[in-house]
Amino acid sequence: MNVDSEQITLDKSLVVAQDQPLSDKQLQTCLIDALGKEKCRILKVPYRKWILEYIDDGKIYHLLVRTCTYLGNPHPIFKKRVQLPLWFNEYTNATNMQNSNIDVRYIGVYHYGDEHHGDNVIFVDFKKDTYLTKKGHNSSAHVYTNDLFQAMTYGVFTKEDYFGNNISAIRKDKFRDYITGNVTATNSLFDLFRKFNCGFTFGQWLKAFEVIKEMHENEWPQWRQAEWAGWFLEYKFNKFTIDNNVTNQMRYVGSSLKREGDLDFDIRFDEEDFYGDLKASDIKKKETPGNDQENLVECIYQFDKFWYVIYEHETIKDCEATNYEATKARNRYIKSVDSSYDKDEMSYHERMKNSVKFMKMSIIELNRVNFREALTDFNQGHQPDGNARKPKFNINKKVLENDNFVVFRYTYNQ
Repeated sequence: MNVDSEQITLDKSLVVAQDQPLSDKQLQTCLIDALGKEKCRILKVPYRKWILEYIDDGKIYHLLVRTCTYLGNPHPIFKKRVQLPLWFNEYTNATNMQNSNIDVRYIGVYHYGDEHHGDNVIFVDFKKDTYLTKKGHNSSAHVYTNDLFQAMTYGVFTKEDYFGNNISAIRKDKFRDYITGNVTATNSLFDLFRKFNCGFTFGQWLKAFEVIKEMHENEWPQWRQAEWAGWFLEYKFNKFTIDNNVTNQMRYVGSSLKREGDLDFDIRFDEEDFYGDLKASDIKKKETPGNDQENLVECIYQFDKFWYVIYEHETIKDCEATNYEATKARNRYIKSVDSSYDKDEMSYHERMKNSVKFMKMSIIELNRVNFREALTDFNQGHQPDGNARKPKFNINKKVLENDNFVVFRYTYNQ
């Protein structure tokens, strides 16, 4: 008997229920309905196999199709797969040799329907390049509840998964235009982060004193903070949004730069109407602190989603460097600017970072279909006066490997 798993309804609700895989005949009918009967035909191949041929404006597409279903226990209920039989690769290689003008696609079809919402169909295009390298056995291609949710939200959602596979999830009404290249994933925010990353100091060792001095000279309000790596990220992000005139799409609202009505997070995405938070984290740390639990959950329910934008860096602690040079330099510099600064030159020496090198970033989207799985309680402890702090969420960085949460990745290639 099948095990219940997560399903996305036509109105984007999340339910836990049995899979509803389509038969071959139903798959064919579904594809023809989406693409148009006049341009489709079913081609038979040996051993009772079939492909769907779609011809548009002289271009020939061959769709190799399988249904999307839950993997079963012990896998998480948000993870589905499409079985890619060996003959997919054999057919693709033979077709490329005989007629390279035929565009072969590996297509998964997700289906779920009920009497309250109607039938929901989402197509998944597994870019075949990475799967063609797998020889000698069937392989599985995976798709996640959040991928399906993103497709229902945007029409087309494209990403690179943790293993480097490129997939696109496509809402049924966008499938014909997607196949013919007339519509693509159009999340302009990802484009802005790509541009920011291209200009950011990835792969460079940043020394504490040099960064602190730069932030001070550019009048960044938080220049003297001991956790300088995170404040440097926020400084550069704010500068990027202003210099590139994109504050109508995303703007920094942390520190003292909030406008009236802004919530207590770092980023406001005004056009899409939601919030996010920037995190700089040691790449070796297994966790990074999140935000106040109550505020974050209320934000997700009010705005439908939330982004954690996490930049990870290699770290040299000042205790590992020569004679706590960064600790002393920071405290001396602050004293030279502010004579009332009364801390000694070894203040914060046990935790001070000497240098960091940013290496990769990820965007985690928390929304109504996935946030409960992504976050765990963070034991915040107590204030110095003994009063309990408001509980915060803790982000277990294993979620950065989880394609049900990560919607965008960037890794610096040396």
